[in-house]
Order: sequence, then structure tokens, then C-alpha cells
Amino acid sequence: MNKKNLTIALVILLVLGVVSLALIENNKSAKEEEKTDALRFKEEYSEVSEDNVFVYRDIEEIIDIMENGTGVVYLGFPECPWCNYYVKYLNEVAKEIGITRIYYYNIYEDRNNNTENYQRIVELLGENLQYDEEGRLRVYVPNVSFHIEGEVIGNDYETSKDTNGFTDPSDYWTEEEISSLKNNLSVYMKEVLEALDSCTECNI
Repeated sequence: MNKKNLTIALVILLVLGVVSLALIENNKSAKEEEKTDALRFKEEYSEVSEDNVFVYRDIEEIIDIMENGTGVVYLGFPECPWCNYYVKYLNEVAKEIGITRIYYYNIYEDRNNNTENYQRIVELLGENLQYDEEGRLRVYVPNVSFHIEGEVIGNDYETSKDTNGFTDPSDYWTEEEISSLKNNLSVYMKEVLEALDSCTECNI
């Protein structure tokens, strides 16, 4: 094989290698895009089951649900160990009641930066929230709120601030505490589900 043919062969091999790498990367990207919200949520919150009902929404969509919609909204972030345990029980109740979606937003950055959107959420949840040390309403997490046609019918933030001296969620969540939480959540979820069942244009 002369030098010219060898050079051509090497160029072809190089092009084939580049094309193969590009196809592999495109395939990875496609798989990432196909990943369901449930699997994505499971990767962030290890305690929850893979067949969870959490769906991701941006903060504008969350605000729209709070202002006009019907549904369940969970605010938190995966770095919060109390959130990790809480969502497991929240998901279990939703599946038992028949709620097929809980709208999720990671509130961490907006809360830290006190963005306009965060301030709007605080305004919408209002007195359902707790006060911080400076006397201002604050979204402590985990926080779940229940909405019917733009009205807040309930808000739960157990373990978001007061954990009765417990530092480990696994110690806090006894069978009695879990049962109490689930009973509280189920009351509001049943109301939301009833509203969804009677509304053809609601968020479902």
C-alpha cells in the first residue's frame, strides 16, 4: 500500500471514529431526554419508589397552579435529608388516594436569592407558612400545598422546621408519626381528587 492510499485509509478511519463517537453521544442525549420525571425524581430522592407521581414544573408553572389551578405542589430540594424521607410518605398517600401527579419545584436557589417568583409563592401561601427568626414568612422545606381552582385549601410542612429535637429523619418517623402524617395528607388529597374528578379543565 502506497503512502497516498495509507493516508486515505487513515482519514476514513478517523472520520468513522468521529462519527461513531457523535452517534454514541447523541444516543446518550436521547436517553436522557426520554428519562421520565419519576426516574429523575428517584435519582434525586433515593427514599422514594421508582413509580412515584412527582412531575417537574418550572417556577412560573408552579405559580400558575397556585394562582389558578387544582393540584398538589411539593417544594423542597434533594440535599435536604428531611425532604428525602417526607416525599416517600407523600408519594405513598398520593398513590393510595389516586392522585396521579404531584407538581415539584426545587425551591433552593429562588429562596436563597429571594427572587420575585419566590416572593410571589410566599405571598400566595401566606399565613400557611412559618415565620423565620426575623419575623418574615418563609418557605421551609419540605412543604406541600393543596390547591383547588387557585385557592389554598391546605399546607403541610411537618419536619420543615420543628423536628422535636430529632436530628435524624429515620429516628423521627416512627409508625405513629407516619400514620398521623398520612391521615393529615389524605384529607386534603381527597378534596383535591374530588375537585379534579369534577373538573375537565383542571390540572391533572
